[in-house]
Amino acid sequence: MCGIFGIIGKTENGPIDKSLNAIKHRGPDDSGQYHDDNVILGFRRLSIIDLSPQGHQPMSNEDATVWVIFNGEIYNFQELRKQLSIKHRWKSHTDTEVLLHGYEEWGIERLLKKINGMFAFCLYDQNKQLAYLVRDRIGKKPLYYWQHKKSVVFSSETKAFFQLPDFNFQIDPEMFKLWMGFPYLPENDRTIIKNVVKVPPASFLTVTADGKTQLRQYWQLPRETLKINFDLAQQRLEKLLINAVNTRMVADVPIGILLSGGLDSSLITALAAKQTKSPVKTITIAFKNSVIDETPYAHTVAKYCRTDHIDLTLEIADVYEEFRSHISIYDDLSTVDSGLFSTYLLSRKIRELGVRVVLVGEGSDELFAGYSWFQLSQYPFRLLPDYIKTQLYYYAIERSLPNHKFFGYSQYLHRHSDGLSYIFFKQMQRYEIKRSLPNHYCMKVDKATMAASIEARAPFMDYHVAGFANQLPVDHLLHSSFYNPKQSQEKYIIRKIAQRYLPKTIWERKKKGGMIPVYDLLQQGLEKDRNLILTDDYLVDFYGHNYLARLIDARPSLPIWRWQREWILWKCLVFALWRKHFTAL
Repeated sequence: MCGIFGIIGKTENGPIDKSLNAIKHRGPDDSGQYHDDNVILGFRRLSIIDLSPQGHQPMSNEDATVWVIFNGEIYNFQELRKQLSIKHRWKSHTDTEVLLHGYEEWGIERLLKKINGMFAFCLYDQNKQLAYLVRDRIGKKPLYYWQHKKSVVFSSETKAFFQLPDFNFQIDPEMFKLWMGFPYLPENDRTIIKNVVKVPPASFLTVTADGKTQLRQYWQLPRETLKINFDLAQQRLEKLLINAVNTRMVADVPIGILLSGGLDSSLITALAAKQTKSPVKTITIAFKNSVIDETPYAHTVAKYCRTDHIDLTLEIADVYEEFRSHISIYDDLSTVDSGLFSTYLLSRKIRELGVRVVLVGEGSDELFAGYSWFQLSQYPFRLLPDYIKTQLYYYAIERSLPNHKFFGYSQYLHRHSDGLSYIFFKQMQRYEIKRSLPNHYCMKVDKATMAASIEARAPFMDYHVAGFANQLPVDHLLHSSFYNPKQSQEKYIIRKIAQRYLPKTIWERKKKGGMIPVYDLLQQGLEKDRNLILTDDYLVDFYGHNYLARLIDARPSLPIWRWQREWILWKCLVFALWRKHFTAL
């Protein structure tokens, strides 16, 4: 896991040391650069596979005509290495080198069809004078670029662009308005920063020596729903999950599992424990004064699976000051989820233990219908027209009550739902996988863990698992056709698998929220930075000064109004702090 930065095309921008230093947290162990007339490639290394100097990047093939800088992991690299060993010589034991020889052997598109992992990389072919910017299928690893004159500048994080003398930080007004209506920016190729764009998931950008670009998609979710009985589907999914966990347990550094006590991380723990001879290391972190403490459930799982368990408690004297001083971890504001900050804090704590890789449970809810809004496909909701269900879906994800802006955002949601499916459930599922995962949860996990120099691996987001989940019939995921708020009907197939590995108190639990006390954090922020919100011209233009002032002072008693106030002001606070920080760079 690393940080990459580079310039393709006319490279008059000069030295890149400052840009690389801006993403040093992604790779504190080593750095490297490669320059020629057409490219500058820069790299920061977090050593995970092959810790020796032979893992240094930028890395080249035998005759130095193909170069790569690579952020991520190729989980099937050992299998591919065996195939390539017939013709190619190796100078390292890294998964990085598989990209070089795989490209030589198969070309870029066939290579991308073969590799399984989380990745963002730049591969440069000196003979063809072409470079490829590539992002993994689900979008677990970020990859940004900025087209400037006759060059393309790219990076793992937007922070690197701010170190360039020609970069001018501006907000994209169109994207800002869209971002204000969602808990994340639902665009796969644009950001809230003007002229900074993303390589979309499952895509690669070809860049010529004079900076011309062409974008191509190399993978998409399967479209058909399988006709498969439940028992067979359960067996196939279990095998896919076991393989996903096993391949993610390979590293040359200590690995831990982030065990919350919830269904998803507990199942990952159980699967890992079954496949290893020595006890797996599990880590549970509680936030002092949090209203949610899942430690007892985590202890149940740790004891049941006989893990090497560690309890950590996060106690910070002034949480808000810590939050404000680390607002830069929100990077491009793909997501403003408070979990990004709490995940950063716990990652920092885990790093102190010497653990460099953690397995996490993210992705299961999007794939297997773990959220309440998937129940809109059950009776009596399923009798409603799709456009009404879309409005309810929008309210559920944004907590925004109807107003003059509400219907425009819900229409956006309707326009971008997958029209290939006539089943509303499948439209939601595909939207969650294609939009929410890459722009919300993947970015939360990546930015938070990498800020603490920790690598996070998410077995549920293996593309084989994601593709299979997308093809499952609805009744394999929701246990009943009828809505029942008192029963755990969601993620039915996951619960049935978990029955074989976990105690009943775990596999029948309903989902809980995050651990950080967001309300207390927000109130501290409003006391200290009230004026920062009220003087931000973007926020004032969008909401109006008087509305924001009334909202800050309001103390609504009804939960529905408290939730809306909290969500709007949290987003405003994060934006105001973020904009102030990056404007000052």
